[in-house]
Amino acid sequence: MEDQTSYLRELLAKPEWTDDECRWMLHYLEHTPATEMKTLLLDAFRERNIPAPDQALQNNLLERIHARMQPAPEAVVLPIRRNWWRVAAAVGGIAVMLGGGYLLLRQPQATQQLAGNTEVNAVQTDGNIAPGGNKARLVLGNGRTVVLDQTADGRIGEGNLHKKDAELVYASGEDAVVNGNNTLITPRGGQYRVRLSDGTKVWLNAASKLEYPVVFEGSERLVSLTGEAYFEVEADVQRPFFVMVDGMKVQVMGTKFNVNAYPEERQFTTTLLEGAVRVSSSKGQITLKPGQETAYSPKTNGLKQYEGDTESAVAWKNGIITFKNDELSAVMRDLGRWYDVDVAYEPGLDQLIHVSGAMRKQEDLLQALKILELTAGVHFTVEGRTVKVSR
Repeated sequence: MEDQTSYLRELLAKPEWTDDECRWMLHYLEHTPATEMKTLLLDAFRERNIPAPDQALQNNLLERIHARMQPAPEAVVLPIRRNWWRVAAAVGGIAVMLGGGYLLLRQPQATQQLAGNTEVNAVQTDGNIAPGGNKARLVLGNGRTVVLDQTADGRIGEGNLHKKDAELVYASGEDAVVNGNNTLITPRGGQYRVRLSDGTKVWLNAASKLEYPVVFEGSERLVSLTGEAYFEVEADVQRPFFVMVDGMKVQVMGTKFNVNAYPEERQFTTTLLEGAVRVSSSKGQITLKPGQETAYSPKTNGLKQYEGDTESAVAWKNGIITFKNDELSAVMRDLGRWYDVDVAYEPGLDQLIHVSGAMRKQEDLLQALKILELTAGVHFTVEGRTVKVSR
């Protein structure tokens, strides 16, 4: 498994970056604590002027990085060189401590617990567990089930439905042969994409289910979701788009938003990136503007509105697992869904410890646990597909 230093070297040696690589570096720079090392990395990044496919994203995030940075503590100032290896040498010591993880944002209490002790003790008793991937099964209207990760690209069933590169693509209404509903189901450790017949794109996260018509008919477009999905809805003012979740409804005309509605979570969140959505329940409704978020309580049916964190909300779609001051138990539920593992806690252990950090979804389980050990001050033992958490 390549560590942080080699990955940074690889990126900065490239003449051009992919979208995912650009987002990773910018995410890394934005969330790394404000230190002189961050200043060196940021200056090296800007000085090299590596072209990024998404220039607007780059400019926006770099402005925010500068705005958030605090003056670095006094230290020996190293001259900036165009040769990345000088910067990488300075990073090397930090990378060893990180053990290949991409990012640590320590909470004060966790730092105190770990003072003078950076040893990582995640224990592997069986084979290491690989990260999730593009896995899903499709239930057709006739009841037939198709395991998509075991199905070759090409046409599926009798209708104009095709699979290509881990994505399902439905034909538009006038070209469709069959009607009825389909259901796309991702297991724990799986994710998948689908392009609906109206052109709407949906990214489905792990342990999620999306039910939708093969062809949208009538005056509205209606889908049902369990779990988490990111939507890019094709605009159609004559036919509003609805996402139905247990007790909650999201209405849109054409927009980009994320819905997190796992049944085991205390609240369901809807985060808006572009456009406008209306979230409603039996207790009322809230109309969101870009950058805003609602939280819905399944127990009370209540809705609350917040300023959202759009980058964190869709980080999973962009190949990053991120957590910002989140409870340890919530983080472990996310990891459990992605790595398909169960979690057992030592009796009396505080599951409400707040941790922050980020990592690539391609990391194996032990690597992810090493990052959490350093941020939360807990230890992990992996036995089969169970992660045991202890002090």
